[in-house]
Amino acid sequence: MSRIGRLGAMAMAVVALSPAAFAITVGTTDTFTGSLDNWQKGITNPTYLSVVASGGPAGAGDSYMRSVADGGGSFGRLTVFNQSQWDSDYVTDGVTSIRMNLLNSGTGPLQVRLGLRNSGGAGYISTNPFVLGTGSGWQTADFPVTEAALTTVGAPGSFSSFLSSGFALRILHATSTANLNGSTVVGTLGVDNVTAVPEPSAVVLAGLSGIGLVAAARRLGRSRRS
Repeated sequence: MSRIGRLGAMAMAVVALSPAAFAITVGTTDTFTGSLDNWQKGITNPTYLSVVASGGPAGAGDSYMRSVADGGGSFGRLTVFNQSQWDSDYVTDGVTSIRMNLLNSGTGPLQVRLGLRNSGGAGYISTNPFVLGTGSGWQTADFPVTEAALTTVGAPGSFSSFLSSGFALRILHATSTANLNGSTVVGTLGVDNVTAVPEPSAVVLAGLSGIGLVAAARRLGRSRRS
């Protein structure tokens, strides 16, 4: 292979190793268009977890997920989880936070957190909640998926090992970081546009690296022609 070919291959490799090439691509989004996108509660019941066809952040015709809690029993919490497309190694995938739109349509404030829970019940939960006041309308929340921004629950092991061992992503109302089950509450939570967000500097670095390699290949080509 020529030097130009090798440089071109290197540039392609840089692009391939950018976050978009991995299991969760940067920008992966659940919009709840006609389905719950694999989000669930422990027991299926459309009264407590459903897709609302209209009234999302974009207004009429914008669907979203609605979670309802009655304060007791099997549906006493607003906790929802996804152990399908959101189970991935976020460090490798280049995902540093999960962004989403949230709506509190209940009668009391909510403390929404992100949780990562393995099959043994251990994991990590957002140290700081996103507080949703009543009547505040749709709000955009960013939940960092970094060890510094999360509190350990149980004994999940090292953060890097945990992320590669399989877990369920959880969205929950929790008044403390004591567990990953959430707190009982009477309330209604709307969720939309759950999105994987990258570390901006990582994306810029990958882009600049690729551009630099392509530019080098072009300079080499020009020098050979001259």
